[in-house]
Amino acid sequence: MSTIEQATGIETGTYAVDSVHSRVGFAVKHLGISTFRGSFSGFAGSVAVGPAGVDAIEGSIDVASVDVPDSTLAGHLLSPDFFDAENHPTGSFTSTSVEPAGEDRYIVAGDFTLRGVTRAIELEVEVDGSGPGMDGSPVLSLSASGVIDRNDFGISWGATVESGAAVVSEKVRLVLEIEAVRAGE
Repeated sequence: MSTIEQATGIETGTYAVDSVHSRVGFAVKHLGISTFRGSFSGFAGSVAVGPAGVDAIEGSIDVASVDVPDSTLAGHLLSPDFFDAENHPTGSFTSTSVEPAGEDRYIVAGDFTLRGVTRAIELEVEVDGSGPGMDGSPVLSLSASGVIDRNDFGISWGATVESGAAVVSEKVRLVLEIEAVRAGE
């Protein structure tokens, strides 16, 4: 490791997301009283690390890989009411800027595309650790979260219960736990 790499604790290079040891998900208020969580099993991405730390993040999801505990609900999420997976099979994020926000923390701004709509969003990113993997290759772990308004992406299905609470809130928290392995030189 160079002196600069030792300062950040992360070896520079491009890291590919390890989908076996990562989770890409979302959390949304249900009925105004509880939090419902789902995830995607199909995703890919990369993290670029420079001498000062994280430089860029990009990723994509296979919308049809949505994983929730009920097949009827999964079908509804894939329908035009929500993801419209038939017409918009992928979602993506590409960072446009990365700003340090404390030790091992960053605010990552970028373009998020879902249902064919692209909006600027921000993710709070924290490097959880780095070190050698099972084969000695450098590994990086990070967590990220951000909040979007689903209406901004054309997901406006809505229903309320007798109390007036939304069945599904408009605010959706994106939750990522990522392990990535540095690509070979």
